[in-house]
Amino acid sequence: MKSIHYLITAATSFLAFMSPIQSGAETLIWNVKKEYGITAEGIQKAVQAAKVHFRKTPNDVIVLEFDEGSYNLNGKDTEPGTIDLGGVKPGPKGRLIFKGAGMDKTVLVFSDNIHAITGKNVYRVTMSDMHMTRKNYTVSQGDVVETSKGKVVLDIHEGFPTPMDIFNAKSDQGRYIRRYTNSKTDPQLVVKNNAQLAWKTATHLGGQRWQLNLVKKNVVPTYSKGDLLGIKSKHGGQTYKFMGGSDFIFKSIKWTQKTRGVFRKGFDKIQILDCVTERSAPINGQTPCLAAPGGGPQIGQPWDPPTKGNIVRNCIFTASGDDAVAFFHSTGEISGCQIRDAFARGILASNSPEAVIKDNKLLRCPIQRSKDHIMPDDLSELIE
Repeated sequence: MKSIHYLITAATSFLAFMSPIQSGAETLIWNVKKEYGITAEGIQKAVQAAKVHFRKTPNDVIVLEFDEGSYNLNGKDTEPGTIDLGGVKPGPKGRLIFKGAGMDKTVLVFSDNIHAITGKNVYRVTMSDMHMTRKNYTVSQGDVVETSKGKVVLDIHEGFPTPMDIFNAKSDQGRYIRRYTNSKTDPQLVVKNNAQLAWKTATHLGGQRWQLNLVKKNVVPTYSKGDLLGIKSKHGGQTYKFMGGSDFIFKSIKWTQKTRGVFRKGFDKIQILDCVTERSAPINGQTPCLAAPGGGPQIGQPWDPPTKGNIVRNCIFTASGDDAVAFFHSTGEISGCQIRDAFARGILASNSPEAVIKDNKLLRCPIQRSKDHIMPDDLSELIE
């Protein structure tokens, strides 16, 4: 294949924040659409070519440039993820950068129940200036018709998925409901007396009417007729899932429908900067209660080794389906973020006493600092 790679100097201004490289290193810009095609297969070829290049000249910086447009990336169940970054490891002065045309201009649409971006032992990667989403709506909502012991009957809003459309048969968890204010343009989470209730199955009663069968069969929900409920059921595919590595940057990324991602196995030096999680466009004039069934960035997990040097800064997280951002056994900083209407915690700092949490604005969701990650029944007790 004839190369049309471009060489520019390391002083290029838009790369300054991403590539702290020394004088003399080269930065190569590869236009993915022109050279490989913006498909799952094309992107993987570009990643493989970068890995080969780094073996020869490890301290170069390679920019994979994504043109403006919307691109469907159809993953395969047999692959670890739609984009596999496993083994990407430039030299100490090198970097692999994925750069879109802007978070409202370059849209990557991933398959529904497959991990979007994955990798084991990933080092010195930046992704910036793009929107990551998935094909279908992943949350639903409806108005309460009646309640009884262990049951809630709802009229699902016109155009929204049914409970069975979002049902993940491969999981027995992550299916919950909570109450929101009745607003077509900006439904907000009700804070008081609004514990999340787990549901296990759904029964179609005809038309838009569905019955949610609760896990706790003897509980009579305290909802009133006409109350608006958000409905979630966690799907299987993560937005990103990294197992081991260091130095990863998300900069100016928007996530919708597919928002939760995890860094595990001691992955450190993570930066999530100026990123956005937001709800998708209204359906028939009705803004959705939830952005997605899952939360946002998860740095570590409860039983992972410690991780350090992580930064989440100047992000806007709206209506995530779980914890908007979480640190587990982590040091670093969460600052300057605006977080509202998270289904669980706005910020969870579990076993992370040295994490700095400052200058954030949270609405209708709490900060939880605790040795464990157990969520209290009444989250409103944590809201200051």
